[in-house]
Amino acid sequence: MKKTAISILLSICGLPAFAQLQQVDYRYAPQWHVSCIGLPDDAFKTQIGPLGQLLTDYGKGDFFSYVGGYGTAIQLLADENMKFAGQRLYSARVPLVITEASCAGMQITQETFAVAQDYLRDQTPTHRGNREDVILTTIRNPTNRRQTLNPVLIINAGYEQKTIVTGRTALINNKAQVIASLKPVQVRQNLVDFKTLIALEPVEVAPGETKQIVALYDNGRPSALANRLKSDADALRSRINEIKAEMVAYWETGTDIPYGHISVPDPEIQRLIDASLRGIWQAREIKDGKNAFQVGPTCYRGLWVTDGASLLETATMFDRGAAAREGVEYTLSFQKENGAFGLLDSTYWKENGIVLWTCVRHAMLMQDKAWLKSVWPKLLKTAAFIRELRARTLTNDIPLDDGLIPPGQIDGGLWGAADKAEYTNVYWNLAGLKAMIQAAEWLGEKKDVKALRAEYDDFFAAFKKASERDMATDSFGNRYLPIPMDPKHRSLPQRAQWAFCQSVYPGQIFSQHDPVATGTMSMLHTTLQEGMVMGTGWAIDGIWTYFAGFYGHACLWMGENRRAWESLYAFANHASPLYCWREEHSPRDLTPSKYVGDMPHNWASALFAGLAVHLLALDRGSELHLLEGMPPEWRQAGMKTCLKNIATPFGKLSFTFQVNAQGTEAALTVDALSDPSCKGVYVHLGSWGTADGASDSLLKFRTPDLAQITLS
Repeated sequence: MKKTAISILLSICGLPAFAQLQQVDYRYAPQWHVSCIGLPDDAFKTQIGPLGQLLTDYGKGDFFSYVGGYGTAIQLLADENMKFAGQRLYSARVPLVITEASCAGMQITQETFAVAQDYLRDQTPTHRGNREDVILTTIRNPTNRRQTLNPVLIINAGYEQKTIVTGRTALINNKAQVIASLKPVQVRQNLVDFKTLIALEPVEVAPGETKQIVALYDNGRPSALANRLKSDADALRSRINEIKAEMVAYWETGTDIPYGHISVPDPEIQRLIDASLRGIWQAREIKDGKNAFQVGPTCYRGLWVTDGASLLETATMFDRGAAAREGVEYTLSFQKENGAFGLLDSTYWKENGIVLWTCVRHAMLMQDKAWLKSVWPKLLKTAAFIRELRARTLTNDIPLDDGLIPPGQIDGGLWGAADKAEYTNVYWNLAGLKAMIQAAEWLGEKKDVKALRAEYDDFFAAFKKASERDMATDSFGNRYLPIPMDPKHRSLPQRAQWAFCQSVYPGQIFSQHDPVATGTMSMLHTTLQEGMVMGTGWAIDGIWTYFAGFYGHACLWMGENRRAWESLYAFANHASPLYCWREEHSPRDLTPSKYVGDMPHNWASALFAGLAVHLLALDRGSELHLLEGMPPEWRQAGMKTCLKNIATPFGKLSFTFQVNAQGTEAALTVDALSDPSCKGVYVHLGSWGTADGASDSLLKFRTPDLAQITLS
């Protein structure tokens, strides 16, 4: 393929009369949500609750306690009689949380954000000091009478050491400080052991006047701002708005977060994509001198190999391959002498296949054969360990798993057990070996291709034989493959089918017409509530929000394009209005809602951003397919959709899809790819358009609805 851009003129058919455009209005948002205000690579993962509560020290408190696992909860109220009206972010790219309220006709706006002077000075992460969380409350009095408010600072701290209040400073656990700009008039600690209520001096606000209150939490580290607030509250109060503006500017222009690689015409989808990328960088930390991509700020703050595969792929895809490389190598550092991985659980056998896929996908997106060759011996050791696992199944006393993988941890809705033969570990180890075959062919390692293919073919044959034995029928007549092999261990048909979806994509172990894949997908289609597969995760009556990413990708790969883009919109509507997801929560018909897992959950973030890209561009073997899952919501009059320097196995992809003002035609311009191994670029038009005006020297059509672009 020559390095020449291509351009196509498309005629667009209008929507059917009965069609209804989807929109994102957060209709299924969790009833209780939190948002992270930490900086990129921040050692502090401060969360803000839906009423402006500042939550920190996760893990220091009882998970089921009054602060849900947080050691400390801090809230500054302008008055206990204030009525909360809502909450939003400054913008998708700026995690400054704005909580709106009112009291006696007055408008109260609370802005909570993190600040670190080191970031502002040299834009490098700091773990040493000068890192604070600021609560800035602005009171406006539009009434025609003078008003008096009685502010209160509430500190819930689950430590044996009681909070000590001295002047305008509250010392928590003999370490962290909360400093207020107002003096206390009463301190109450005789309610419960963990609670301190500090009544602050009254605030009088004249008609038309605006006043501000500041509180600062220093995270227990040396703090220049805290010292200034202690010594001169008025001076800091006059400076705090400038500091806020500096932090906003930092978030908007000073980070290395990879914005601008995808532009879609639905503003809410775009905000969720941008916020998703920001959330990934907020959850990330520097460990052993390397970027460690982490899932979340609380219970999933660490390396999770399964989740990390998507995080690292998304970072690489969005042109941050060097940063992702560190994350991949950090993961590889946990390999055992026998080639195995088992960070989550010693029987979480699927990590071996996941690591293989992660490394191969990363190398191919980076087009870096040299790096892949450098780690190839390690990957072959892991492949050999998978072969060893298969051998164990022939000597244990469980005939169901013969030739597959021994019983292991299932996850995502079902616990594993030593006698519970199951398919999640089978799926991912098949996917890992298939990726290794692709990699060996890419590297020209013919001997390894032969050995890996023989192992994979034998493994897949054993899987096909077992799957034929274990297929079940749901109440709608769909033939599907349950996750547990033994019927006595089975739950709902959809339970823990996450690894099945991932074996469809990105694992690619099934053809589109494989009866296991088509039947199991058909079963999943029957379980939708609020547009999502329900009951598949840990909450059997709940919604696993980012399962929409697994399901949407599987639908796309299987050619069910409409289900794929509908899944993206259902996914979006389960986010909070502050643009992030809880792992699991109840659907709207169940109240009070139950919650499972972290928030923000950045596996969700990675999957959402990745699905948005893949709806527009998806590599299928040696081909690149464009617009395959493009939502009709993005094809309206005057709309423009762009990808810019998105990493693919064929080089960086950039294209623009521009609809004319009448909504009747669109121009698709695609920059040439750098890698000639791409055998064809296909533009999917489906029933919504036809190609017109293309020169034969630039464009050849394979079918009326699928254009193959080749350059002479």
